[in-house]
Amino acid sequence: MPDRRLDDRRFPRRTMLKGGLLVLSGGITGGLLAACGQSPSQAQPTATTADSTSSGTTPAAATQPASGSSSASPTASGSATGAGEPKPGGILQGAFELDPLSLDPHTNSNFSSLQGFEHCYESLTTYDEEMNVIPALAEQWEIAEDGLTYTFTLRPDVKFHNGKTMTGDDVKYSIERVLNPETASPWRSWLSAINEITVVEPLLVEMKLSEPYPDLLSSFAAMRASAIIPEGLAEEVNLQTTAVGTGPFKLVEYVPQDHITYERFDEYWGQPLPYLDGMVFKILSEENVRLAALQAGQIKYAAISAQGAEQLKNASNIQVLQSPYAWVDLTYVNVSRPPLNDARVRRAMRMAVNTNEMIQKGVFGAGVPSGPVPTGYGDWYLDPESLPYLEPDIEGAKALLAEAGYAGERLVINCSPQYPDFVANAVVMQQAFQAIGMNVEINQMEWGAQNAAYNAKDYDLSNSANTFRPGPDGYIYAYFHTDGNLNSGYSNPELDTLIEQARSTSDHDERVRLYTQIQQMLLEESPDFWWYVKYNIEAVANDLQGYVQSFTGRRMFLKQAWLNE
Repeated sequence: MPDRRLDDRRFPRRTMLKGGLLVLSGGITGGLLAACGQSPSQAQPTATTADSTSSGTTPAAATQPASGSSSASPTASGSATGAGEPKPGGILQGAFELDPLSLDPHTNSNFSSLQGFEHCYESLTTYDEEMNVIPALAEQWEIAEDGLTYTFTLRPDVKFHNGKTMTGDDVKYSIERVLNPETASPWRSWLSAINEITVVEPLLVEMKLSEPYPDLLSSFAAMRASAIIPEGLAEEVNLQTTAVGTGPFKLVEYVPQDHITYERFDEYWGQPLPYLDGMVFKILSEENVRLAALQAGQIKYAAISAQGAEQLKNASNIQVLQSPYAWVDLTYVNVSRPPLNDARVRRAMRMAVNTNEMIQKGVFGAGVPSGPVPTGYGDWYLDPESLPYLEPDIEGAKALLAEAGYAGERLVINCSPQYPDFVANAVVMQQAFQAIGMNVEINQMEWGAQNAAYNAKDYDLSNSANTFRPGPDGYIYAYFHTDGNLNSGYSNPELDTLIEQARSTSDHDERVRLYTQIQQMLLEESPDFWWYVKYNIEAVANDLQGYVQSFTGRRMFLKQAWLNE
């Protein structure tokens, strides 16, 4: 059978969002509701052909979207644009809202870590501005008709920051490090379908899968555990504080809790990018400090909240960008601990909370209710209006608690003040749970400590967020399959079967049906509590141009930004 061959063409996927760009000028809530209230446009997949002489096959298959969908249309995102050609040079002064904690591109579980190392590392594929999967370190690939063999042709003459030329041995080493259980990568399940990696030639790598996995190419692009590093690097340096990749910027210095500095990588394969000579990000966890630095012109980039954006509405030197993105505020529930091991208790707790009140108090109304897959993510999500528990049912919750025999056991909600919405969510939850007679406390922790407690499964309830995943499987398998590496103790054999079917079939409509059923079952049993999605809101100085927001929430397009000073 012919291979599906993909070269340096765009790899389309279904629209990630249901709406477009809004530059903040008030009316956040209405804009977000409108953005998530339309139907996505539909387009047929584009048939592509490629020179077949190198493979000896007849390529003629249609391209497939990254997450297995069968149609594609553009994704709008906020952008800082200006007239004229990009100007090379200059150092961008900006702010990170959280410390990266670790720069190891394979073992981190924090989104802030990804935001710290993403400028230094790359993978085989990446995303463009419209969320198409496109070539990165692999300039083309072939997918066998049965979906079990992927053959990647690597870009020639790609340099690592240490001067080494990238080869297939580096790819094999990097992915096998993630797959090694001893590495304890929290994102291992994204690549676990890979059964064998063979370096056929220095620039030709073959990967054999144990089962078809439609999200594989998008899993590389998502960069949570797919960065390509030099062979042997993890045994030679401390990757928590060092970065040696192929990315557009080299790491100069990382001082935890203070700053991180990058410089332009002059041997970057993607010339003329990056335009900036370097970037320095102060770690400023207090939003008021970031706002003051923006207004004073001390920094030219920072992430802010809807409330912070309101404070900047009259600042003539600052543009506020906003667009929906894959960020689901949620509560992780440790179902291995009584009384949370009883689904009736969990349902009662979820029934007690007013979701709209949480959106108002957590993100000042700039949110939309969500199920496990973020509202607005392609056609994988559940219609917000169809979600259960939108309105509180106090009497019903009390009845469920009584039926379960709840005896007043104390429960603790962990949350970090570094994420104000997590704390605000906790307050709403505590009040709701107390209203149905539960004994609940709030424990505010430093983000690193909260994350460590979560990884050790030393928590009752942990307020957090699920960020961008390469497809619906990323929000499901690791957390709720019995063998999932992030599972806190939940097990449902019927659900396991559905998850296994959904993550392996290439039939898009069947995947949609299965993931809809899976999410409905999860909402019924409430092994976690899903609350809402919110806007990605970023403030940039007017003279920072060319930057584009991403539905992923990443800042990958700083490589194409420039300073018009």
